[in-house]
Amino acid sequence: MVTNWSFQQGFIDYLEQGEISRAEKVAELFSQEYQEEGDWYFMEENYYVWGKTMRAAGIPLADSPRRPRPPRNGVPPGSDERTHRKPPRPDPMIESNGFNGAQAGPGFDIRLAIYDQNRNPILFKKPREKIKHWLPIQVDNETVGWIGLEGFQLETDQLASSFLQQQQESAYLIAAAILILALGVAALLARQFLRPIHKVAYGAKRVASGDYSHQIDVKGQDELAQLARDFNQMTATLKRTEGLRKQWISDISHELRTPIAVLSGEIEALLDGIRQPTPERINSLYSDVQGLGQLVEDLHQLSLADQGALELSCQQVDLYKIICNLMIPFVPRLEEKGLTLELNANRKLNFIVYGDARRLTQLITNLLENSLRYTDSGGITLLSLQPQEDQVLLIIEDSTPGVPEDSLNRIFDRLYRVDKSRSRSVGGSGLGLSICKNIVEAHGGKVSASHSHLGGLKISIYLPQNAS
Repeated sequence: MVTNWSFQQGFIDYLEQGEISRAEKVAELFSQEYQEEGDWYFMEENYYVWGKTMRAAGIPLADSPRRPRPPRNGVPPGSDERTHRKPPRPDPMIESNGFNGAQAGPGFDIRLAIYDQNRNPILFKKPREKIKHWLPIQVDNETVGWIGLEGFQLETDQLASSFLQQQQESAYLIAAAILILALGVAALLARQFLRPIHKVAYGAKRVASGDYSHQIDVKGQDELAQLARDFNQMTATLKRTEGLRKQWISDISHELRTPIAVLSGEIEALLDGIRQPTPERINSLYSDVQGLGQLVEDLHQLSLADQGALELSCQQVDLYKIICNLMIPFVPRLEEKGLTLELNANRKLNFIVYGDARRLTQLITNLLENSLRYTDSGGITLLSLQPQEDQVLLIIEDSTPGVPEDSLNRIFDRLYRVDKSRSRSVGGSGLGLSICKNIVEAHGGKVSASHSHLGGLKISIYLPQNAS
């Protein structure tokens, strides 16, 4: 509707500007008439001159009483033959200006009127308030009269009205065709866009039903394709997590079943009288119970870390002092196995970190226990402290046996054990390094595993010196 109204107004303005241009030509013709006659007396009730001027300007006359009748003997009706002056012949310039070729629309002449310099009507008593445009008639740069033009009325111009109606109908048809085409294109685009969305929705249902192996076929580089890739990555992560969960449950069951089976067998042998309850056997049973209790405690610590409930009472702690205090009980135990414990640290440097002294003690204890448990007799365990800008680097490394390359990335996994030399036979729950990793991350630090130049395992830990 707005487009239709805008086109109609623009079309009317265009026609009106054309009429103003033709009215200006009429004013030029009457200027020539006035120059020859010297006044407007010749135009009073002289419809003949008016009509002839209109025709000279290429303006058709309406079928109305104001159309001039042919003159009698060359004299306009109502004129005195003795006083009649023959109208001047049209200037040859009229023909060359193309007036006859630029025909005005029907009804144009009845909206024209001629006035003197004071805007008093000379011919056709048309009220001045009806005039919209005033075109001056000038002679020697002096205004001697006016051509008045009423505003354009679309209803009075059947040709323009018919053209406008035709254009409007064409516009409606074009708009309808564009709308149909747009709907068709929109339907195709919607189908194209919805296809990957349907795939994602179907994949979500599969995942909700427990199928974490479902993958979406990804094509393209747009946002929907990226969404599908993210979905595939999510399902892969869920599948891996589900696998770890199942393995975790299986490993826990196995870890608990083994000591319980041993305890059950030992107690049954005592009850059946097969074995005697000697102090050695009682101590063995007590050791098994302690190991089982340690496993349960380790599982509890990991569950606290998973829940974000690992309690920390952080303050400024001297890491050097913690290590020195731990070396007192560990040195004899290591020497018993033929191992050497060394500390490489410059006491003059600052090894203060921001952390929980109890948890940091647990961290270093677990690492020393791990080294004590797995390092071959005659080997060495080396602790190093190095300040690193706003961090302290703690390194614990030992001699052979080493860890295979493919096991370095999994060594912090729960219940993961390296086969052969680092097996269950030497004790441990397989949770110590996982607990160490959780403690380090709870302090805002980082931990990594690599090969040691001593031939064994190297654990590098970065701990912040200030609260983050």
